[in-house]
Amino acid sequence: PSYPKELFEHITDYYFHGKRNNEKIPLSLDIGCGSGQATVDLSPFCERIIGIDVSTDQLAHAISKDNVEYRCNTGEDLSFLQSNSIDLITAATALHWLDVETFLEEAKR
Repeated sequence: PSYPKELFEHITDYYFHGKRNNEKIPLSLDIGCGSGQATVDLSPFCERIIGIDVSTDQLAHAISKDNVEYRCNTGEDLSFLQSNSIDLITAATALHWLDVETFLEEAKR
């Protein structure tokens, strides 16, 4: 299954404060990406997007695109990223798998 294109248009409208043009989000992070459905659907709106998931099996089936990178990682440990380097974080259907408090502390960084 895929997500409706309108979802990602809404996300980018929010990101660009309703003034979205042909600009792209510089660097996005998709938490709990699984095999990359939402990651790939969001990728046309991003210069670069990183999808992370704890399941190597899911990542083995992830959809390849030039501006998409996948990593086996948890949402609670984003130490592989520099502080203040991510412009947008999404978690399509994964938030309930996270220790939300720890994740939010990492996301703020």
